[in-house]
Amino acid sequence: MAKLVNVKFLKPHPAYAYFAGDTGKINADKAAKLIKDGYIMIAPDKDDIENPLPEDLPARDILFENGFDTVEKVKKAGESILDISGIGKGTLKQLETYLETDNEQ
Repeated sequence: MAKLVNVKFLKPHPAYAYFAGDTGKINADKAAKLIKDGYIMIAPDKDDIENPLPEDLPARDILFENGFDTVEKVKKAGESILDISGIGKGTLKQLETYLETDNEQ
């Protein structure tokens, strides 16, 4: 049986039913060419990674699933966080309040 690897698609490929941002498992033998051509990147298994963001951070899991693994990255993203599915203006306001309070400590 061929080894499967966890991947994240950076753009759709006609031979796969994945969109940009989707994750899945593909044959390790095919992964090298897809990486070289810019379609995928190797992604660690979500079960193997512990979310390092503070547990009380609003939208913690959504942020982590979208590549934010430090509070500093969240701060730098600013309003571009609104581009993430599941985060709206209310959540952005909660994040801003959280980050302002966090800075005072």
